[in-house]
Amino acid sequence: MDDLDKLKGAWKKQDYSKHKVSSNEIYKMLHAKSSSYVKWIFYISIAEFVLMNSIMFFRDMDKDMAFYKKIGLYGFISVSSYATFAVVIGFIYAFYKNYRSIKVDSNAKLLMANILKTRKTVKYYIYFNVGAMTILMGIMFYYIFSNPNSIALYKEISNIPQDFDSNTFLIFVVVFTAALIGVVLLIYRVIYGILLRRLNRNYKELEQLES
Repeated sequence: MDDLDKLKGAWKKQDYSKHKVSSNEIYKMLHAKSSSYVKWIFYISIAEFVLMNSIMFFRDMDKDMAFYKKIGLYGFISVSSYATFAVVIGFIYAFYKNYRSIKVDSNAKLLMANILKTRKTVKYYIYFNVGAMTILMGIMFYYIFSNPNSIALYKEISNIPQDFDSNTFLIFVVVFTAALIGVVLLIYRVIYGILLRRLNRNYKELEQLES
């Protein structure tokens, strides 16, 4: 049993003596925990951003860009990358603002409103990341596999023999991409899901205090 559960138990059993546990004490505990959860959401989003961008250092980006230029996707990839970068930065800033707002909340209603706002922001963030990944990869692979020359070039940079069946290669790419998106969703569900569930629990506790 954690400190919050102990406070709740004492609050329910109190005899309204001078030593009673006030709802304000429970609010302070919920406020501290909620602020901590939102702070972790902010930190994790930064870590995710740094990790995803650091992957570029382990790839031959010049080779990738040369490939995109050859198949006519360089402009699309460049614009999409910068747009995605800007949107993710925007979400990270939103997480920071949510953390600052919750940190200074002065009453239960404001805290409840900001918990809902944070949960909504996280969900939109996940939807955007997974949706952008799915759409961009879908467009890229459609463009590649609709042209025999593009397929040959893609096999070359992927170190796949040219005589490897293109249909089998397409199936492999689709399965691998679906698996990758599934792993990303699972990671989001585990990491952000835990924090969102805890925030939701705090929201319900605050509702009880307000009722």
